[in-house]
Formats: sequence, structure tokens, C-alpha cells
Amino acid sequence: MSEEYLTHEEMLEIASQREAINAQKREIKKQFDAWFEEMEGYSFRHERFWDDFDYAKDKNDYNSMKLMVKWLRTAFEMGYNASESKNYGGTE
Repeated sequence: MSEEYLTHEEMLEIASQREAINAQKREIKKQFDAWFEEMEGYSFRHERFWDDFDYAKDKNDYNSMKLMVKWLRTAFEMGYNASESKNYGGTE
């Protein structure tokens, strides 16, 4: 049974790739925080979300709670992807 080892250059490349992925995740989290705290209509986005979430929690409506988190993630990702698309030549 032979063992395969990574070369020093291969390890550096993997480390570089992982750092780039982590940097992108940090940037997405930063953008999410800014998006979640924006004023949207008559209140802040996070206030409306947590008010509705707490209401569902008080009613033990776990299905609604799961759907709300899924909606929140999807809403942000759609906005994020639309923004990225515009930055890289996509449509407005």
C-alpha cells in the first residue's frame, strides 16, 4: 500500500484556495448583515423577521419557523446573486 503525499507547492495551493473561499464567506456574511439591518418600507428588515419568528415560536409553529429561515436565506441569496450578475455583465 503506497501513500501519496502532497508536495509543498500543492499544500500551498490548497491553503490559498481555502483562504479565498473563507474570504468570500466572510464577505457574504458582512453583506448579509448589512442587508438584514436595512430599512425596508416602514421598519428594519430584521425587526419584521424576528417579530414574525417570535410569534411563530410562541405558537409552537415550528414549520413556519423553518420556512421563515429558508425564506430569509433565499431572499438574501437571490439579491446577492442578482448583484453579482450585474457586477459581471449580467442584466439589471
